Amino acid sequence: MSKTVKPNTPDPIEVRSARQNMLSIIVRFVVTLAVIITILALAWSR
Repeated sequence: MSKTVKPNTPDPIEVRSARQNMLSIIVRFVVTLAVIITILALAWSR
């Protein structure tokens, strides 16, 4: 029983950390894209 419990506990933790890392990377990418697009739009309008 202990053998089955030990490998099961780190799996969801690793999945959660991987999801959080992906979410943080996607959020940073989207924010940087938004900033670049707004700067380009302001520069283009002028």
